[in-house]
Amino acid sequence: MTRIFYFCPDFPQPSGGTRTLYRHVMRLREAGFDAAIVHRERDFRLTWHHYPAPVIWLADRPRFEATDILVFPEVMPEWIQQTRHFAGRRVVIALSWLPSYARLQPGARWQDFGIHQAITTSPAVQRHLEWSMEIPVTLIPECIDDEYYVYQPGQKAREIGYMTRKDNSGDWLQGTLTRRGRIREWRWVPLRNLDETTYAQALQRATIYLATTLQEGLHVSVLEAMACGCLVVGYTGIGGGTHMVGEGDGQNCVLVENGNLLQLGQTLEQVLAELEADAHRFDGVIGQALETARPYQDPARERQALADFFTALAS
Repeated sequence: MTRIFYFCPDFPQPSGGTRTLYRHVMRLREAGFDAAIVHRERDFRLTWHHYPAPVIWLADRPRFEATDILVFPEVMPEWIQQTRHFAGRRVVIALSWLPSYARLQPGARWQDFGIHQAITTSPAVQRHLEWSMEIPVTLIPECIDDEYYVYQPGQKAREIGYMTRKDNSGDWLQGTLTRRGRIREWRWVPLRNLDETTYAQALQRATIYLATTLQEGLHVSVLEAMACGCLVVGYTGIGGGTHMVGEGDGQNCVLVENGNLLQLGQTLEQVLAELEADAHRFDGVIGQALETARPYQDPARERQALADFFTALAS
């Protein structure tokens, strides 16, 4: 029987990318495949999320067979290069568009190391790789867990949630806006180094989710915030452009030009002032956001896409 091994960096901090690797392995096992996560150091595993998956460790010198399929994240190019003579099949999973070329030498492509298939959860990354790598890329639907990411209107508070791992924009804006009138009464909540339960609870409480990062494959945190009924204010990060709508009948967020921190601060200040005047001012936008997130809360769709891809690859 074909075995599927997802290689995962020994990166302990919460990350949407490593969580996706574990979730894919769990889904594949649900579909009847023999799948596991591969870490480097013995006994290392990620437990901050809720996706159980068996783990093997390279420190134990496991033996990989020619019938196996190895899956490498795009952030592990050294492993892609070192396994170029592996007799089995290898696949790259790319969750961001930037590392696909930033971590290779200029002009290098995965095909140079024997990689001829890729998967991604992002339409933007899919288009980028098909253009830049000239490689077939299969889209696997993203899945937002509806047991964790759920709208609880009664839990909403005067809180602004924001990420800190990739940039400091949230901290900078807090330092400016907390000096202004009633805005200082809002609580700013940095979403850093939280296990998934605590992170989801923070989104359930937040009224505003501030999207500040510029290089996102899908902007999954935005979808999670939308599923929790947050009003999203900020950037598409490129990848979020597939589902973030800033105007018109389908508006589901308040969009700002990518990277325009001045505009983001002024827009957020205006949004908060409007909420102070009318707490229901953006109810329609939030309703559209909930509708946007709903199709992503379908584990069966993710499971079937993974099963179809690996069944075809193994045949």
